[in-house]
Amino acid sequence: MNIYENYPVQVEIVRKFTSGTLEGITHTDRMGFMTYNDAKAWAWAVSNSTRTNYTIISLTDIKTNKDLDFTPVGS
Repeated sequence: MNIYENYPVQVEIVRKFTSGTLEGITHTDRMGFMTYNDAKAWAWAVSNSTRTNYTIISLTDIKTNKDLDFTPVGS
């Protein structure tokens, strides 16, 4: 059992590194969140942060295989 399986919302994340030694590389990972809103808020926040060297390309629900839109309402 993976730790993300303990959470009600399980997502697959594809991130693309925008600087540093990994610049241009994409990496897929899985994470768990308590709600869809938590997952989408996290994806938006890290993609728009000056503290991270990557952006989230896609956020997919592992159970349903549906992409989640993490663009904030009104953007």
